[in-house]
Amino acid sequence: MTKTEQAIRILQILVESAGGTLEPVQHIMCRTYTDDVARNHAGQLRRIHDTAIAGFFHCAAANTTFVEIGRIRSQYGRNLEDAYPGATPTFMKLARTYWTFKVALIGCTPDSSACVKLLWAIDETFAGVFFPTPGPVSPPKWLRKKMMRDLIQQSGAELDVEEYISDNYYLR
Repeated sequence: MTKTEQAIRILQILVESAGGTLEPVQHIMCRTYTDDVARNHAGQLRRIHDTAIAGFFHCAAANTTFVEIGRIRSQYGRNLEDAYPGATPTFMKLARTYWTFKVALIGCTPDSSACVKLLWAIDETFAGVFFPTPGPVSPPKWLRKKMMRDLIQQSGAELDVEEYISDNYYLR
């Protein structure tokens, strides 16, 4: 399987778990990402992006992982239980889905396909709210809490929003 095919499979899992489909835009995903692709397909790419974000929550509710869980330790030097001691079950579901996605995404690059570029944009959006790195562009905690609640509720996934937020590692 090529890196582009791997990336399309990841995106397909995210989109389909939220009830969407890649069928109408499959041909775009394999193209090299250019300004023309971005401009000519902006609306379609935005819809896929937003559906994939919702898909994260459905994947987490279903305990979906994108690679074997042990690869997180191989990639980052520790497992999720060590990284997030005492985290709630809902937080850990989302962490498993996100961090296995991240390891799988790293395995798909470098690739200049529209699909890989879109997955990196999805990662940036999702991580910025749910798994932020410290820095001057990180939204304040009150805003991240609101964004978390809104995104999870809008997705319609069966995740306990209040449990996720109540003892969230990044909101402490």
